[in-house]
Amino acid sequence: MERVYSSIFNDVLGPVMNGPSSSHSAGCARIGFMTRCLYGKDITQADVVFEELGSYPSTYVGQGSNFGFTGGLIGIPAEDPRLKDAVSIAKEQGRKIVFKKASLGFKHPNQARIDVFAADGHKEFSVMTYSIGGGMFQITELDEFQVAIDGSSRQVFICCETSEGIALAEVALERIGAAWSTQRVKNRTLYTVPLTRTQNCDSILALRGQPGISFVRIAEVIMPVARKAVKDVPFNATETMTYAAGNGKSLWELAVEYECGIGYVTPEQVQNLAQHTLDVMRAAVIPPEESVKKMEFLPCRCREMETQYQKIHFPDVGVLGRVMLAAVGVMENSCTHRIVAAAPTAGSSGVVPAAVVTLGDQMGLPDEEIRKGLLAAGLVGAFIANQATFGGEVGACQAENGSASAMAAAGVVQLLNGTVEQSFQAASLAMQNMLGLICDPVAGLTEIPCIGRNVSSATNAIMSAYMVLCGFNPVIPLDETIITMGRVGEQLPEELRCTCRGGLCVSPTGCKITQEVEATRPKL
Repeated sequence: MERVYSSIFNDVLGPVMNGPSSSHSAGCARIGFMTRCLYGKDITQADVVFEELGSYPSTYVGQGSNFGFTGGLIGIPAEDPRLKDAVSIAKEQGRKIVFKKASLGFKHPNQARIDVFAADGHKEFSVMTYSIGGGMFQITELDEFQVAIDGSSRQVFICCETSEGIALAEVALERIGAAWSTQRVKNRTLYTVPLTRTQNCDSILALRGQPGISFVRIAEVIMPVARKAVKDVPFNATETMTYAAGNGKSLWELAVEYECGIGYVTPEQVQNLAQHTLDVMRAAVIPPEESVKKMEFLPCRCREMETQYQKIHFPDVGVLGRVMLAAVGVMENSCTHRIVAAAPTAGSSGVVPAAVVTLGDQMGLPDEEIRKGLLAAGLVGAFIANQATFGGEVGACQAENGSASAMAAAGVVQLLNGTVEQSFQAASLAMQNMLGLICDPVAGLTEIPCIGRNVSSATNAIMSAYMVLCGFNPVIPLDETIITMGRVGEQLPEELRCTCRGGLCVSPTGCKITQEVEATRPKL
Protein backbone atom coordinates (compact mmCIF):
# COMPACT_ATOMS: atom_id res chain seq x y z
CA MET A 1 0.00 0.00 0.00
CA GLU A 2 1.23 3.49 -0.87
CA ARG A 3 2.19 5.53 2.16
CA VAL A 4 0.85 9.04 2.63
CA TYR A 5 3.71 11.34 3.59
CA SER A 6 3.26 14.64 5.34
CA SER A 7 4.80 17.63 3.61
CA ILE A 8 7.10 19.98 5.52
CA PHE A 9 5.47 23.06 3.99
CA ASN A 10 1.88 21.83 3.72
CA ASP A 11 1.60 20.31 7.15
CA VAL A 12 4.47 21.40 9.43
CA LEU A 13 6.09 24.79 8.71
CA GLY A 14 2.83 26.52 7.95
CA PRO A 15 0.32 27.45 7.01
CA VAL A 16 1.10 31.12 6.89
CA MET A 17 -2.14 32.33 8.34
CA ASN A 18 -4.23 34.73 10.37
CA GLY A 19 -4.18 33.66 14.02
CA PRO A 20 -5.31 32.41 16.41
CA SER A 21 -5.71 28.70 15.56
CA SER A 22 -4.37 26.50 12.79
CA SER A 23 -7.04 23.86 13.39
CA HIS A 24 -9.90 26.28 13.81
CA SER A 25 -9.05 29.26 11.60
CA ALA A 26 -6.54 28.08 8.96
CA GLY A 27 -7.82 24.51 8.67
CA CYS A 28 -11.40 25.76 8.45
CA ALA A 29 -10.42 28.36 5.85
CA ARG A 30 -8.84 25.64 3.75
CA ILE A 31 -11.95 23.48 4.11
CA GLY A 32 -14.17 26.37 3.05
CA PHE A 33 -11.87 27.24 0.14
CA MET A 34 -11.88 23.64 -1.10
CA THR A 35 -15.67 23.46 -0.74
CA ARG A 36 -15.93 26.55 -2.93
CA CYS A 37 -13.54 24.93 -5.42
CA LEU A 38 -15.73 21.82 -5.56
CA TYR A 39 -18.85 23.94 -6.02
CA GLY A 40 -17.20 25.69 -8.94
CA LYS A 41 -18.82 29.08 -8.47
CA ASP A 42 -19.55 31.73 -5.86
CA ILE A 43 -21.31 30.55 -2.72
CA THR A 44 -24.11 32.83 -1.59
CA GLN A 45 -25.65 30.62 1.09
CA ALA A 46 -24.27 27.79 3.21
CA ASP A 47 -24.86 26.10 6.56
CA VAL A 48 -21.83 24.99 8.56
CA VAL A 49 -23.07 22.27 10.91
CA PHE A 50 -20.80 21.33 13.82
CA GLU A 51 -20.76 17.95 15.51
CA GLU A 52 -22.48 18.77 18.80
CA LEU A 53 -20.08 16.63 20.87
CA GLY A 54 -16.97 18.07 19.23
CA SER A 55 -14.79 21.07 19.97
CA TYR A 56 -16.29 23.58 17.52
CA PRO A 57 -19.44 24.50 19.50
CA SER A 58 -17.41 25.85 22.43
CA THR A 59 -14.43 27.26 20.54
CA TYR A 60 -15.58 28.33 17.07
CA VAL A 61 -15.65 32.07 17.88
CA GLY A 62 -12.68 32.26 20.26
CA GLN A 63 -10.43 30.29 17.89
CA GLY A 64 -11.66 31.83 14.68
CA SER A 65 -13.63 29.00 13.06
CA ASN A 66 -16.38 31.49 12.23
CA PHE A 67 -14.17 33.70 10.09
CA GLY A 68 -12.12 30.69 8.88
CA PHE A 69 -15.08 28.82 7.35
CA THR A 70 -16.70 32.02 6.14
CA GLY A 71 -13.53 33.33 4.52
CA GLY A 72 -12.81 30.11 2.68
CA LEU A 73 -16.40 29.79 1.45
CA ILE A 74 -16.33 33.31 -0.02
CA GLY A 75 -12.88 32.87 -1.55
CA ILE A 76 -10.46 34.33 1.01
CA PRO A 77 -7.51 31.97 1.67
CA ALA A 78 -5.93 31.36 5.08
CA GLU A 79 -2.91 33.58 4.42
CA ASP A 80 -4.94 36.62 3.32
CA PRO A 81 -4.99 39.38 5.99
CA ARG A 82 -8.67 39.96 5.15
CA LEU A 83 -9.60 36.56 6.59
CA LYS A 84 -10.12 37.94 10.10
CA ASP A 85 -12.80 40.27 8.68
CA ALA A 86 -14.51 37.56 6.61
CA VAL A 87 -17.75 37.50 8.62
CA SER A 88 -18.38 41.22 8.11
CA ILE A 89 -17.26 41.03 4.46
CA ALA A 90 -19.74 38.21 3.81
CA LYS A 91 -22.56 40.27 5.36
CA GLU A 92 -21.64 43.31 3.27
CA GLN A 93 -21.76 41.11 0.14
CA GLY A 94 -25.17 39.72 1.08
CA ARG A 95 -23.89 36.18 1.62
CA LYS A 96 -25.57 34.03 4.25
CA ILE A 97 -23.21 31.71 6.16
CA VAL A 98 -25.00 30.14 9.14
CA PHE A 99 -23.41 28.13 11.96
CA LYS A 100 -25.35 25.31 13.62
CA LYS A 101 -24.75 22.20 15.70
CA ALA A 102 -26.25 18.73 15.39
CA SER A 103 -25.42 15.08 15.82
CA LEU A 104 -23.27 14.01 12.86
CA GLY A 105 -22.27 10.60 14.22
CA PHE A 106 -19.15 11.64 16.10
CA LYS A 107 -15.94 10.60 14.31
CA HIS A 108 -13.57 13.49 15.08
CA PRO A 109 -13.59 16.46 17.51
CA ASN A 110 -13.28 18.88 14.58
CA GLN A 111 -16.08 17.41 12.48
CA ALA A 112 -18.41 19.58 10.46
CA ARG A 113 -20.79 19.22 7.54
CA ILE A 114 -21.16 22.03 5.02
CA ASP A 115 -24.43 22.30 3.12
CA VAL A 116 -24.32 24.64 0.11
CA PHE A 117 -27.54 26.18 -1.19
CA ALA A 118 -28.53 27.90 -4.40
CA ALA A 119 -29.89 31.44 -4.27
CA ASP A 120 -33.45 30.06 -4.21
CA GLY A 121 -32.71 27.98 -1.09
CA HIS A 122 -32.37 24.63 -2.87
CA LYS A 123 -29.56 22.50 -1.41
CA GLU A 124 -26.92 21.95 -4.08
CA PHE A 125 -24.46 19.64 -2.33
CA SER A 126 -22.88 18.68 0.99
CA VAL A 127 -19.43 17.75 2.24
CA MET A 128 -18.33 16.11 5.50
CA THR A 129 -15.11 17.60 6.80
CA TYR A 130 -12.47 17.27 9.49
CA SER A 131 -9.80 19.78 10.50
CA ILE A 132 -7.11 17.44 11.76
CA GLY A 133 -4.48 19.81 13.21
CA GLY A 134 -1.81 22.22 12.00
CA GLY A 135 -4.00 23.50 9.16
CA MET A 136 -4.40 20.03 7.67
CA PHE A 137 -7.86 18.88 6.69
CA GLN A 138 -9.84 16.06 5.16
CA ILE A 139 -13.06 16.06 3.18
CA THR A 140 -14.35 12.53 3.53
CA GLU A 141 -17.84 12.68 2.02
CA LEU A 142 -19.19 14.40 -1.08
CA ASP A 143 -22.97 14.05 -1.34
CA GLU A 144 -22.85 10.76 0.63
CA PHE A 145 -20.03 9.36 -1.50
CA GLN A 146 -16.75 8.47 0.23
CA VAL A 147 -13.87 10.65 -0.94
CA ALA A 148 -10.38 11.58 0.26
CA ILE A 149 -9.60 15.24 -0.39
CA ASP A 150 -6.79 17.06 1.45
CA GLY A 151 -5.86 19.86 -0.95
CA SER A 152 -2.52 18.36 -2.02
CA SER A 153 -3.59 16.58 -5.24
CA ARG A 154 -5.95 17.14 -8.22
CA GLN A 155 -9.05 15.03 -8.50
CA VAL A 156 -12.22 15.10 -10.58
CA PHE A 157 -15.49 13.61 -9.42
CA ILE A 158 -18.20 12.65 -11.94
CA CYS A 159 -21.61 11.58 -10.67
CA CYS A 160 -23.79 9.65 -13.14
CA GLU A 161 -27.50 8.97 -12.73
CA THR A 162 -28.11 6.79 -15.79
CA SER A 163 -26.36 4.33 -18.09
CA GLU A 164 -26.25 7.12 -20.69
CA GLY A 165 -24.29 9.28 -18.23
CA ILE A 166 -21.93 6.40 -17.46
CA ALA A 167 -21.23 5.90 -21.17
CA LEU A 168 -20.49 9.61 -21.65
CA ALA A 169 -18.20 9.70 -18.61
CA GLU A 170 -16.14 6.70 -19.70
CA VAL A 171 -15.68 8.03 -23.21
CA ALA A 172 -14.36 11.30 -21.80
CA LEU A 173 -12.07 9.49 -19.38
CA GLU A 174 -10.66 7.21 -22.04
CA ARG A 175 -10.01 10.25 -24.24
CA ILE A 176 -7.53 11.68 -21.73
CA GLY A 177 -6.15 8.30 -20.68
CA ALA A 178 -7.20 8.71 -17.07
CA ALA A 179 -7.47 5.96 -14.49
CA TRP A 180 -10.52 5.92 -12.26
CA SER A 181 -12.38 4.19 -9.48
CA THR A 182 -16.13 3.95 -8.98
CA GLN A 183 -18.64 3.60 -6.18
CA ARG A 184 -22.41 3.41 -6.19
CA VAL A 185 -24.81 5.04 -3.72
CA LYS A 186 -28.60 5.14 -4.16
CA ASN A 187 -28.62 4.34 -7.89
CA ARG A 188 -25.93 6.93 -8.59
CA THR A 189 -22.37 6.14 -9.68
CA LEU A 190 -19.41 8.29 -8.74
CA TYR A 191 -16.20 8.26 -10.79
CA THR A 192 -13.14 9.40 -8.83
CA VAL A 193 -10.37 10.44 -11.19
CA PRO A 194 -6.86 11.37 -9.97
CA LEU A 195 -5.14 13.86 -12.28
CA THR A 196 -1.58 15.03 -12.72
CA ARG A 197 -0.75 18.68 -12.14
CA THR A 198 -0.91 19.50 -15.85
CA GLN A 199 -3.42 16.97 -17.21
CA ASN A 200 -6.10 18.71 -19.28
CA CYS A 201 -9.58 17.89 -18.06
CA ASP A 202 -11.62 20.12 -20.39
CA SER A 203 -13.34 17.09 -21.93
CA ILE A 204 -14.42 16.00 -18.45
CA LEU A 205 -15.65 19.43 -17.44
CA ALA A 206 -17.61 19.52 -20.70
CA LEU A 207 -19.78 16.73 -19.23
CA ARG A 208 -21.52 19.28 -17.00
CA GLY A 209 -25.16 19.53 -17.97
CA GLN A 210 -25.07 16.46 -20.23
CA PRO A 211 -27.86 13.85 -20.00
CA GLY A 212 -27.42 11.47 -17.10
CA ILE A 213 -24.67 13.53 -15.46
CA SER A 214 -25.61 14.74 -11.98
CA PHE A 215 -22.45 16.76 -11.34
CA VAL A 216 -18.79 17.16 -12.24
CA ARG A 217 -16.65 18.61 -9.48
CA ILE A 218 -12.91 19.24 -9.37
CA ALA A 219 -10.58 19.43 -6.37
CA GLU A 220 -7.54 21.51 -7.26
CA VAL A 221 -4.28 21.71 -5.32
CA ILE A 222 -4.54 24.49 -2.70
CA MET A 223 -1.48 23.53 -0.66
CA PRO A 224 2.01 25.00 -1.25
CA VAL A 225 3.37 21.63 -2.41
CA ALA A 226 1.51 19.26 -4.73
CA ARG A 227 1.94 15.71 -3.47
CA LYS A 228 3.05 12.97 -5.85
CA ALA A 229 2.85 9.21 -5.67
CA VAL A 230 5.74 7.86 -3.65
CA LYS A 231 6.98 4.31 -3.46
CA ASP A 232 9.44 4.79 -0.63
CA VAL A 233 11.35 7.57 1.12
CA PRO A 234 12.62 7.69 4.70
CA PHE A 235 9.39 7.86 6.66
CA ASN A 236 10.59 8.39 10.21
CA ALA A 237 13.71 9.02 12.27
CA THR A 238 14.76 5.36 12.29
CA GLU A 239 14.57 5.04 8.51
CA THR A 240 16.34 8.38 8.10
CA MET A 241 19.21 7.36 10.38
CA THR A 242 19.68 4.20 8.35
CA TYR A 243 19.56 6.17 5.12
CA ALA A 244 21.92 8.86 6.38
CA ALA A 245 24.55 6.38 7.55
CA GLY A 246 27.51 6.68 5.26
CA ASN A 247 26.23 9.44 2.96
CA GLY A 248 27.49 12.30 5.10
CA LYS A 249 24.35 14.43 4.73
CA SER A 250 23.16 16.80 7.45
CA LEU A 251 19.59 16.90 8.66
CA TRP A 252 18.65 19.96 6.61
CA GLU A 253 19.90 18.27 3.42
CA LEU A 254 17.82 15.22 4.26
CA ALA A 255 14.82 17.53 4.73
CA VAL A 256 15.28 18.98 1.23
CA GLU A 257 15.59 15.49 -0.22
CA TYR A 258 12.49 14.34 1.67
CA GLU A 259 10.33 17.23 0.46
CA CYS A 260 11.47 16.80 -3.15
CA GLY A 261 10.78 13.09 -2.84
CA ILE A 262 7.17 13.41 -1.71
CA GLY A 263 6.10 16.46 -3.70
CA TYR A 264 6.42 18.23 -7.06
CA VAL A 265 9.05 20.67 -5.84
CA THR A 266 12.72 21.38 -6.63
CA PRO A 267 15.53 22.01 -4.11
CA GLU A 268 15.49 25.68 -5.11
CA GLN A 269 11.74 25.88 -4.47
CA VAL A 270 12.22 24.23 -1.08
CA GLN A 271 14.75 26.92 -0.17
CA ASN A 272 12.38 29.63 -1.39
CA LEU A 273 9.57 28.22 0.75
CA ALA A 274 11.92 28.05 3.74
CA GLN A 275 12.95 31.68 3.21
CA HIS A 276 9.31 32.77 3.00
CA THR A 277 8.61 30.96 6.27
CA LEU A 278 11.67 32.58 7.85
CA ASP A 279 10.55 36.04 6.72
CA VAL A 280 7.06 35.53 8.18
CA MET A 281 8.45 34.19 11.45
CA ARG A 282 10.95 37.01 11.82
CA ALA A 283 8.23 39.61 11.25
CA ALA A 284 5.91 37.86 13.68
CA VAL A 285 8.30 38.11 16.66
CA ILE A 286 7.81 41.89 16.56
CA PRO A 287 4.98 42.60 19.03
CA PRO A 288 1.72 44.17 17.87
CA GLU A 289 1.86 47.91 17.45
CA GLU A 290 1.04 49.95 20.55
CA SER A 291 -2.40 50.81 19.17
CA VAL A 292 -3.38 47.16 19.67
CA LYS A 293 -4.09 47.21 23.37
CA LYS A 294 -5.78 43.87 23.87
CA MET A 295 -6.26 40.34 22.63
CA GLU A 296 -9.75 39.02 23.19
CA PHE A 297 -9.19 38.88 26.95
CA LEU A 298 -5.58 39.55 27.93
CA PRO A 299 -3.87 42.90 27.36
CA CYS A 300 -0.91 42.90 24.97
CA ARG A 301 2.10 43.14 27.26
CA CYS A 302 5.12 42.22 25.13
CA ARG A 303 6.27 45.81 24.53
CA GLU A 304 5.99 46.57 28.25
CA MET A 305 7.81 43.32 29.03
CA GLU A 306 10.66 44.38 26.76
CA THR A 307 10.96 47.68 28.65
CA GLN A 308 11.15 45.80 31.93
CA TYR A 309 13.60 43.33 30.41
CA GLN A 310 16.00 46.19 29.73
CA LYS A 311 15.80 47.23 33.41
CA ILE A 312 16.09 43.86 35.10
CA HIS A 313 19.42 42.07 34.94
CA PHE A 314 18.96 38.42 35.72
CA PRO A 315 22.32 36.72 36.13
CA ASP A 316 23.29 34.58 33.11
CA VAL A 317 19.89 34.58 31.46
CA GLY A 318 21.55 35.50 28.21
CA VAL A 319 19.66 34.70 25.02
CA LEU A 320 16.74 33.10 26.87
CA GLY A 321 15.37 36.55 27.67
CA ARG A 322 15.19 37.35 23.96
CA VAL A 323 13.66 33.95 23.30
CA MET A 324 10.97 34.68 25.89
CA LEU A 325 10.09 38.03 24.29
CA ALA A 326 10.02 36.51 20.81
CA ALA A 327 7.62 33.75 21.83
CA VAL A 328 5.30 36.23 23.53
CA GLY A 329 5.44 38.57 20.53
CA VAL A 330 4.43 35.85 18.08
CA MET A 331 1.58 34.66 20.26
CA GLU A 332 0.24 38.18 20.78
CA ASN A 333 0.25 38.64 17.01
CA SER A 334 -1.52 35.32 16.57
CA CYS A 335 -4.13 36.08 19.23
CA THR A 336 -4.87 39.48 17.67
CA HIS A 337 -5.46 37.74 14.30
CA ARG A 338 -2.27 38.89 12.61
CA ILE A 339 -0.14 36.87 10.21
CA VAL A 340 1.98 34.09 11.69
CA ALA A 341 3.40 30.79 10.50
CA ALA A 342 1.94 27.79 12.29
CA ALA A 343 4.86 25.57 13.27
CA PRO A 344 3.23 23.18 13.55
CA THR A 345 0.10 24.89 14.96
CA ALA A 346 -0.96 28.47 15.66
CA GLY A 347 -1.32 27.61 19.35
CA SER A 348 2.40 26.75 19.34
CA SER A 349 3.47 29.26 16.69
CA GLY A 350 5.85 31.12 19.00
CA VAL A 351 8.14 28.17 19.75
CA VAL A 352 10.14 27.62 16.54
CA PRO A 353 10.50 31.35 15.72
CA ALA A 354 11.72 32.04 19.25
CA ALA A 355 14.06 29.06 19.62
CA VAL A 356 15.43 28.80 16.07
CA VAL A 357 15.00 32.17 14.34
CA THR A 358 15.69 34.41 17.32
CA LEU A 359 18.58 32.24 18.52
CA GLY A 360 20.03 32.26 15.00
CA ASP A 361 19.70 36.04 14.79
CA GLN A 362 21.27 36.46 18.22
CA MET A 363 24.18 34.27 17.06
CA GLY A 364 24.62 36.51 14.01
CA LEU A 365 23.95 33.67 11.57
CA PRO A 366 23.03 34.44 7.95
CA ASP A 367 19.59 33.49 6.62
CA GLU A 368 21.10 30.50 4.83
CA GLU A 369 22.08 28.92 8.15
CA ILE A 370 18.78 29.76 9.85
CA ARG A 371 16.90 28.17 6.93
CA LYS A 372 18.87 25.01 7.63
CA GLY A 373 17.61 25.06 11.21
CA LEU A 374 14.03 25.50 10.01
CA LEU A 375 14.35 22.65 7.53
CA ALA A 376 15.76 20.36 10.22
CA ALA A 377 12.85 21.31 12.48
CA GLY A 378 10.43 20.73 9.62
CA LEU A 379 11.65 17.21 8.93
CA VAL A 380 11.21 16.21 12.58
CA GLY A 381 7.72 17.70 12.37
CA ALA A 382 6.99 15.58 9.30
CA PHE A 383 7.98 12.48 11.26
CA ILE A 384 5.57 13.50 14.02
CA ALA A 385 2.76 14.07 11.52
CA ASN A 386 3.52 10.73 9.84
CA GLN A 387 3.23 8.81 13.11
CA ALA A 388 1.02 10.80 15.47
CA THR A 389 -0.84 14.13 15.39
CA PHE A 390 -0.53 17.87 15.94
CA GLY A 391 -4.18 18.30 16.88
CA GLY A 392 -4.78 19.50 20.42
CA GLU A 393 -8.31 18.10 20.14
CA VAL A 394 -6.79 14.64 19.61
CA GLY A 395 -3.41 14.68 21.34
CA ALA A 396 -3.75 17.63 23.77
CA CYS A 397 -1.06 20.30 24.16
CA GLN A 398 1.75 17.74 24.10
CA ALA A 399 0.86 17.34 20.41
CA GLU A 400 1.04 21.09 19.82
CA ASN A 401 3.67 22.65 22.08
CA GLY A 402 5.35 19.30 22.67
CA SER A 403 5.76 18.78 18.93
CA ALA A 404 6.90 22.36 18.41
CA SER A 405 9.49 21.99 21.16
CA ALA A 406 10.81 18.76 19.64
CA MET A 407 11.04 20.39 16.23
CA ALA A 408 12.79 23.45 17.64
CA ALA A 409 15.29 21.32 19.57
CA ALA A 410 16.34 19.60 16.33
CA GLY A 411 16.59 22.99 14.65
CA VAL A 412 18.83 24.36 17.42
CA VAL A 413 21.18 21.38 17.10
CA GLN A 414 21.39 22.08 13.36
CA LEU A 415 22.25 25.74 14.05
CA LEU A 416 25.06 24.54 16.30
CA ASN A 417 26.31 22.07 13.65
CA GLY A 418 25.35 18.96 15.58
CA THR A 419 24.83 15.58 13.97
CA VAL A 420 21.64 13.99 12.69
CA GLU A 421 21.67 11.64 15.67
CA GLN A 422 22.07 14.54 18.11
CA SER A 423 19.15 16.38 16.47
CA PHE A 424 16.90 13.35 16.93
CA GLN A 425 18.08 12.87 20.52
CA ALA A 426 17.35 16.52 21.34
CA ALA A 427 13.91 16.27 19.74
CA SER A 428 13.15 13.11 21.72
CA LEU A 429 14.27 14.71 24.98
CA ALA A 430 12.23 17.85 24.38
CA MET A 431 9.10 15.81 23.67
CA GLN A 432 9.73 13.52 26.65
CA ASN A 433 9.77 16.59 28.87
CA MET A 434 6.27 17.53 27.70
CA LEU A 435 4.46 14.19 27.57
CA GLY A 436 1.00 14.37 29.07
CA LEU A 437 0.62 18.14 28.71
CA ILE A 438 -3.11 18.86 28.57
CA CYS A 439 -4.93 21.31 26.28
CA ASP A 440 -7.13 23.63 28.33
CA PRO A 441 -7.50 27.02 26.63
CA VAL A 442 -9.50 29.20 29.01
CA ALA A 443 -12.71 30.41 27.31
CA GLY A 444 -11.53 28.62 24.17
CA LEU A 445 -8.87 31.28 23.55
CA THR A 446 -5.23 30.66 22.67
CA GLU A 447 -4.13 33.09 25.39
CA ILE A 448 -4.30 31.33 28.77
CA PRO A 449 -2.18 29.19 29.30
CA CYS A 450 -0.94 29.03 25.69
CA ILE A 451 1.35 32.07 25.72
CA GLY A 452 3.24 30.88 28.79
CA ARG A 453 3.52 27.37 27.35
CA ASN A 454 5.08 28.75 24.17
CA VAL A 455 7.80 30.37 26.27
CA SER A 456 8.47 27.24 28.31
CA SER A 457 8.42 25.10 25.15
CA ALA A 458 11.00 27.32 23.43
CA THR A 459 13.35 27.29 26.42
CA ASN A 460 12.82 23.54 26.80
CA ALA A 461 13.91 23.12 23.17
CA ILE A 462 17.10 25.12 23.64
CA MET A 463 18.08 23.40 26.87
CA SER A 464 17.28 19.95 25.44
CA ALA A 465 19.59 20.72 22.53
CA TYR A 466 22.35 21.88 24.87
CA MET A 467 21.95 18.83 27.11
CA VAL A 468 22.43 16.49 24.15
CA LEU A 469 25.33 18.48 22.72
CA CYS A 470 26.94 18.27 26.17
CA GLY A 471 26.69 14.50 26.08
CA PHE A 472 23.31 13.67 27.65
CA ASN A 473 21.56 10.64 26.15
CA PRO A 474 17.74 10.61 26.45
CA VAL A 475 17.82 6.83 25.72
CA ILE A 476 14.34 6.54 24.20
CA PRO A 477 14.57 6.93 20.40
CA LEU A 478 12.63 9.73 18.76
CA ASP A 479 10.16 7.48 16.92
CA GLU A 480 9.28 5.66 20.13
CA THR A 481 8.73 8.98 21.87
CA ILE A 482 6.49 10.21 19.04
CA ILE A 483 4.41 7.03 19.11
CA THR A 484 4.19 7.30 22.90
CA MET A 485 2.93 10.87 22.58
CA GLY A 486 0.20 9.72 20.22
CA ARG A 487 -0.80 6.91 22.58
CA VAL A 488 -0.84 9.22 25.61
CA GLY A 489 -3.11 11.59 23.70
CA GLU A 490 -5.58 8.77 23.11
CA GLN A 491 -5.48 7.89 26.82
CA LEU A 492 -6.19 11.42 28.01
CA PRO A 493 -9.87 12.11 28.74
CA GLU A 494 -11.60 14.35 26.21
CA GLU A 495 -12.07 16.99 28.93
CA LEU A 496 -8.32 17.61 28.69
CA ARG A 497 -8.19 17.85 24.90
CA CYS A 498 -9.34 21.33 23.90
CA THR A 499 -12.98 20.90 24.84
CA CYS A 500 -12.92 23.64 27.49
CA ARG A 501 -14.36 21.14 29.97
CA GLY A 502 -11.27 20.48 32.10
CA GLY A 503 -7.98 21.78 33.40
CA LEU A 504 -7.63 25.53 33.92
CA CYS A 505 -10.86 26.06 31.98
CA VAL A 506 -12.91 24.90 34.97
CA SER A 507 -10.90 26.65 37.67
CA PRO A 508 -12.91 29.38 39.46
CA THR A 509 -11.06 32.14 37.63
CA GLY A 510 -11.22 30.21 34.36
CA CYS A 511 -15.00 29.85 34.72
CA LYS A 512 -15.34 33.57 35.46
CA ILE A 513 -13.33 34.52 32.37
CA THR A 514 -15.37 32.11 30.27
CA GLN A 515 -18.62 33.66 31.47
CA GLU A 516 -17.37 37.16 30.67
CA VAL A 517 -16.20 36.19 27.20
CA GLU A 518 -19.22 34.04 26.28
CA ALA A 519 -21.60 36.86 27.22
CA THR A 520 -20.40 38.68 24.10
CA ARG A 521 -20.46 35.70 21.71
CA PRO A 522 -23.27 34.51 19.43
CA LYS A 523 -25.09 31.36 20.51
CA LEU A 524 -25.56 28.34 18.28
